[in-house]
Amino acid sequence: MRWLDRLVGVLSVACFGLSAALVCLNVFYRYVVLGFLRKAGRDSEWIGTVYDWSDALLSPLTATADELPGLLLVWITFLGAYLAMRRSGHISFDLLVEKLPAPAGRIARSGVAATVIAFLGMVVFEGIRMIRVSGRTEIETAEIAQGWFMAAVPLAAGLMLAASVVALVRAWRASGRAL
Repeated sequence: MRWLDRLVGVLSVACFGLSAALVCLNVFYRYVVLGFLRKAGRDSEWIGTVYDWSDALLSPLTATADELPGLLLVWITFLGAYLAMRRSGHISFDLLVEKLPAPAGRIARSGVAATVIAFLGMVVFEGIRMIRVSGRTEIETAEIAQGWFMAAVPLAAGLMLAASVVALVRAWRASGRAL
C-alpha cells in the first residue's frame, strides 16, 4: 500500500499547488490588474493597453479561481484524512484500552475498528448516492460537474476503509490469532 500512499500524497500536493496557484492568480488580478493597471492605464496609453489585454485574459479565469480552491480543499481534506489514518495520525482516546488486559484490549480495539469500517462503508455508499443524485450539476463559474469534487468523499472513505481492514487483519495476525 506504500505506492498508494505515495500516489495519494502526490495527488494531495497537486491539489494544494493548483489551489495556491489559483488564489495567487486571483490576488494578482484584483490588486495588480484591477488596482494598479486600471488606475495607471488612465494616465498612460500603453499601460491602458496592458490593462485591457490583462483584463480580457484573466477576467474569465478569476471567477473560477474564486470557487475552485474551495472545492479542491475537499480533495485535500479527504486525501489528507486517508494519509493521517495510514500514519495513525488521527486522535484516539486509548487510555481505558491501555489499562485493559491484553485480550480485552484486543477485543476493544477490534470493536472500534469494526465500527470505523462500518461507518466508512456507509460513507462510501452515501457518497456514491450523493454523486448519482446531484453530481452532474455544474459549478456556478465553470462547466465542471460537481461530481468531480464530490468523488473525493467516497474515494477517500474507500481508501480509509481498505486501510482499516488491512490494519485490523495485521493487528490480529500480530497478536497470534488468525481470523
